[in-house]
Amino acid sequence: MPTFELSVVTPERTTYEGTAAYLDLPAWEGSLGVLPGHAPALVLLQEGVARVKDVSGQEWLLALSGGFAEIDQKKVTLFAETAELAAEINEERARLAQERAKEDIQKSRRREKGSEDIDIGKAQTALKRSLVRLKVSELRRRKGYAGMPRPGAGES
Repeated sequence: MPTFELSVVTPERTTYEGTAAYLDLPAWEGSLGVLPGHAPALVLLQEGVARVKDVSGQEWLLALSGGFAEIDQKKVTLFAETAELAAEINEERARLAQERAKEDIQKSRRREKGSEDIDIGKAQTALKRSLVRLKVSELRRRKGYAGMPRPGAGES
């Protein structure tokens, strides 16, 4: 099975490094599928779900929150603000973050006392991020996606 090298990097860590057979990305222009031999490209990513099929045929998910992808025929590197494997997501924490962000946005819109300290842009970003995390968690549960790559699955 043809493959390409895949690296998922954030400012804090390397989330994944190995090989993949297919990658579906949340690009600004829409969903972007990447196969081995893809034309070179630099792609802007938005918050969303990335789907990866590894060399064993197992599919797994990542919650991404923006960044960009550097694509060439043999390697894809995702530079993301945050990237979480489905198994790393704490659903309860994601729900709490969603509620906090919603409350902050509502307070700001109603101009409640203390709302002048709320950064509406950060609250909206936090809301989007929490929604993506919850979607990944739900897909993992409902559709049977793997939580994370199998040990050695990223090796050819």
